[in-house]
Amino acid sequence: MANEISEDIKVLVTGGLGFIGSAIVRALQEQHPKWTVSILDMLEDPRSGRKEAQEPSDDDFDLLRGCTYEYFKADITEEMDVLRAFEQARPGAVVHAAGIVPSLSERYSRRLEPVVKNINVNGTKHVVGAAKKLGCRALVYTSSCCAVTDDMSKPYANIDERWPVGERNSIYGESKVEAEGIVIAANTAGSRSENGAIDHTLMEDTEGSRAWPLLTCVLRPAVVFGEGDEQLIPPIHACIAKGESRYKIGDGSNLWDTVYVGNIADAHVLALENLLRTRSGQKFGDIAGRHGFGNHSDHGGIVAGSAAGEIFFIQNNEPISFREFSLGVWKEFDHFPPSFEVQIPERLAWVLGLIAEGFSRISGTPTTLSPGSVMDACAMRYASGDKARRILGYQPRVGLEVGLKRSCQVSALYGIWRLKSFSQTCLLTIAGLCAPA
Repeated sequence: MANEISEDIKVLVTGGLGFIGSAIVRALQEQHPKWTVSILDMLEDPRSGRKEAQEPSDDDFDLLRGCTYEYFKADITEEMDVLRAFEQARPGAVVHAAGIVPSLSERYSRRLEPVVKNINVNGTKHVVGAAKKLGCRALVYTSSCCAVTDDMSKPYANIDERWPVGERNSIYGESKVEAEGIVIAANTAGSRSENGAIDHTLMEDTEGSRAWPLLTCVLRPAVVFGEGDEQLIPPIHACIAKGESRYKIGDGSNLWDTVYVGNIADAHVLALENLLRTRSGQKFGDIAGRHGFGNHSDHGGIVAGSAAGEIFFIQNNEPISFREFSLGVWKEFDHFPPSFEVQIPERLAWVLGLIAEGFSRISGTPTTLSPGSVMDACAMRYASGDKARRILGYQPRVGLEVGLKRSCQVSALYGIWRLKSFSQTCLLTIAGLCAPA
């Protein structure tokens, strides 16, 4: 059928060895086994020199175990590196998931701003430039909800994609806003039909030659957790060893979004499928029914439109308070905080954070407590999933409770050997607590 996506597509995933990227690679292979998937990353290919004795045998930990892929080593901050990898891979479609997320101790300072901008902004320029030069048809960019919600001067309750980006942002949020602009500006839509639908068929470029347009879209994941997570579950778990589980900042009622890593991977596949379809208004049921997403009756079996040039919030669509999420993590490790909770007023915590931040600047010692981290912990931040559901057909397949259980089980398996390299702050003490019963 003319509407079907070609089975000889080559897909390149930048950052494919990372936490989110590896989940995307696996999802692509599971849902499109005939596609050729390649990875561009600056990390070493784990297939070479794997030290099995140092790693758990549980397959859930290594999301790439059993996957078949081509590997291209490249640094996205080096334009020629990226172009060389693209010339070798010759992808028809790209998922740009490579980037840097500053650690909590650096997130609210400006010390790493040049590094973050170079990777997240310049790296995106290089990837998009190579995709256009090599004639790629589709590019999906992994951004972050932080493009909007890192501006903590206001609450974000059930926001949608019409919400403006942050005016007072963190270095990470700012870099994502700038990168999003590059990706959306690169989207090249075809002509519009009489009914206003965009025709994504062949078009003429400025030199009069016939070529496929590069269609792009942006996904904004909420805070991601899952098997292999190093930035959310481990720090929450570390509170057990530090005796901090009884404390909470503010009243603990603020809701925020999370997303299971397998669900965000599914969203990338759906977005790529949408872009690769040659026209908007294709049958939704073929996509949703095959992958188990959505419900045919939700939209009459018809996609509401193309994802080209669009931005989507992606989350589990189960807003939860940070306190409740933390309690869920501790429960999986058989830890139940004392019934007597100590509530620290938000303003007091903010002052303590200011003092800690000042001490950190003087001593040069990183701190996780700062005015920014306090505001972060008390912020209201959750988004509507309607646009992603309506246009992409995205519905989270793995619920919050199941995803949390899987994440904690795998954290327990690899915590002993891997968390030592994750952070020098308090994590060495949790090895025994992480061991499975």
